[in-house]
Amino acid sequence: MNQLNKCDICGSTNLEFVDVVHDYNKGFKGNFNLYKCKNCKLMFLNPQPTVEEGLKYYTSDYYQRTDEDTGIQKIMKNFTFSLQKFHSKNPNIFRILFPFSQYVRGIEIIPNGRYLDVGCGNGTFLYTMKRINPSGEYYGVELGNFDEEDIKAHGLNVMRGTLEDAHYQDNYFDVITLNHVFEHVPDPSETIKELKRILKQGGILIIAVPNLNSLAHKIFGKFFYQLDVPRHLFHYSDKNLKIYASKFNFRHKVKMRYGAFWDQTTFIVSGLHCISSKTGGNIWIRLHENDGKRKYIHHYDLWIFVCCINSFNFIIKSFKIWR
Repeated sequence: MNQLNKCDICGSTNLEFVDVVHDYNKGFKGNFNLYKCKNCKLMFLNPQPTVEEGLKYYTSDYYQRTDEDTGIQKIMKNFTFSLQKFHSKNPNIFRILFPFSQYVRGIEIIPNGRYLDVGCGNGTFLYTMKRINPSGEYYGVELGNFDEEDIKAHGLNVMRGTLEDAHYQDNYFDVITLNHVFEHVPDPSETIKELKRILKQGGILIIAVPNLNSLAHKIFGKFFYQLDVPRHLFHYSDKNLKIYASKFNFRHKVKMRYGAFWDQTTFIVSGLHCISSKTGGNIWIRLHENDGKRKYIHHYDLWIFVCCINSFNFIIKSFKIWR
């Protein structure tokens, strides 16, 4: 385990203990301590597992094959792909017309562009980008296990290891994405410096992280679904990421994307974690997994449920306006 004695952002040694948390998402045993920097409010796990120790906390189903889903899950993935493609070409229209736009990521389309997805898992997002923009070159790095045959079958170039292990050329990529990966990185400052080195001048960096300022975290605290200890090592607010960009004089186009302030899926699962703490056992794991395999509830099931709620609210609001 690595003990942190100072803040990664501001270097302050004025740290305060926040709480002891448990792994409600995957059920690994242990007590995990959260600390916060009193100066910049960055929150982080302390002590943190080493890279080798941390790998054991990622179950075999943490990443999916790009063609794994069947039935309703496959239908929903295809539907989501269509929405992403439309969103990439018509982002403003999409935000106005669709009540669940917060759940779809836009993709920057650069003809013949070179893309890198850091922490790409089994390459699902890279494959989606390739389908939307076939002329691009697609690269990924992934520290955990992934299906190499599946990756090659989809024409992707993915390297096993860390971003620093890849030794990419300077000014190499047009677009770099970290989709809910930055919170897993043990040395954020070094990662930001490396991203700046390999991103072209005028390139685009997209970082998506859970929102520490979300309503769910404010209400549920240590039961907040997106804490995901011990896999999430750092927990960011929008202010924290802006400080990182300023600290390293980032002059590129940086897009910071956070979980919505009001994210119903996270709210529902956080509520289940809170109930589990009172009743014993783990309701989410009972519903969601069985020996590492999907059981009764998949994230897409919650996604459909939430979209139905949002669509209903959208119709009601529209009716009031039209009336």
